[in-house]
Amino acid sequence: MKIEKREMKEERRGRPKKQVEETQFNPEVIKLFRGNELYFNESLFTPFRTNTEIDIILSTEGGLMPGTSMMIAGGPGSGKSTLVLDMLSKFTMQGLKCLLIQGEMDQIGHYKYCRRMPSFGCIQTLFLKDHMDNVKETIEHVFNLGYDVIGVDSVAEILNMYRDQNGGTAKQAESWFLKLQDEVKKGKNSEGYYTSFINIQQVTKSDEFAGSQRLKHMMEAFCKVERSKDGLERTLHFEKNRDCDKDFKIYFSIYNDGVHYAFNQEE
Repeated sequence: MKIEKREMKEERRGRPKKQVEETQFNPEVIKLFRGNELYFNESLFTPFRTNTEIDIILSTEGGLMPGTSMMIAGGPGSGKSTLVLDMLSKFTMQGLKCLLIQGEMDQIGHYKYCRRMPSFGCIQTLFLKDHMDNVKETIEHVFNLGYDVIGVDSVAEILNMYRDQNGGTAKQAESWFLKLQDEVKKGKNSEGYYTSFINIQQVTKSDEFAGSQRLKHMMEAFCKVERSKDGLERTLHFEKNRDCDKDFKIYFSIYNDGVHYAFNQEE
């Protein structure tokens, strides 16, 4: 009688191996350009103005330039969400097509916000908490509708929702988000808009950027919003802005149902 010998496989414990997607490289898709071979419509060079002091540091031309991805970072209560809503409301009232993607507040929270700041009520808003099962498809759909300016509050929440739906790593979520914005700002949407993005991101308690440095560096502009410990002073300044070489601070305050800007505390 022949006895079959079976090898006992040792059960290994630990992290599962990362699944690596195999992609075939096609060198024919690589395109090289010279600057004088590129062309974009002249509308790309007409800034969107808030008609406040903040325009001076948004770009050399004075205002937010089309086709720009901007990151605004700051701690809780610093005023970054209020700043973005103020900009979007001013753009909307001038007739620009704007959208706020709200990943943190629901309708009730947003309604209370608009009660305190009535001018914010004109902003078209998408509440992502209503679409948590299809965040990826929802964002891709609204991006493709074509907007002058889209505000995102906040990037961290969107990336977390994306991973909850699709799995994957933080890097994969960031790659999806960055690639999508890059395509849309170049006019690859149904209406051909050179969309500008104003992205909100948190900072940690130690004042460090809450996210990968890649997410920060892939933006054309990075703005830091700060609030003094006594809560009396708020400032914003750009640590990086490819559209503007001015790096001074703008002071701002939130009172009387609005946001007010000044070049310094005395103004």
